[in-house]
Amino acid sequence: MATYLEFAQALVDAGYLSDADIRAAADILADALVIEAAEEAEADAMDDYSDQEDTIAEAEVWAAEDVAEGDFESLAIDKDIVDDAAEQALDDRDTVIAAEAVIDAAYTDAAAALLAAAIIDEANAEAVASLLADISVGDDDVN
Repeated sequence: MATYLEFAQALVDAGYLSDADIRAAADILADALVIEAAEEAEADAMDDYSDQEDTIAEAEVWAAEDVAEGDFESLAIDKDIVDDAAEQALDDRDTVIAAEAVIDAAYTDAAAALLAAAIIDEANAEAVASLLADISVGDDDVN
């Protein structure tokens, strides 16, 4: 993951920022680009989604075995497990979508903060937000 200073350097390299403003931009990005919690929620939801898919696959195997054995009581339990896991997977998907929206908004907000500080030109604000979206910013302190 890039530090905020490395990200500011990427803005310089892309021609959106002057070398003289790199430190100020890094400080602004550290304050404005607060996405750690959303990234963690997204990662956790993606991990849980994968776990739910595994649970569904396992429970479907159990259900097939229960049908073969004529164990309809266990089959009902297995179907409940599948239903619960599918519902949780949908919740995880919604969490990922919400986290991505928060992250996308943070990129736009960070570009707006750079614009408000007169560090970037208004004509470049959208391109800067797009570049922010393309670079992974870590939670490292500005170097």
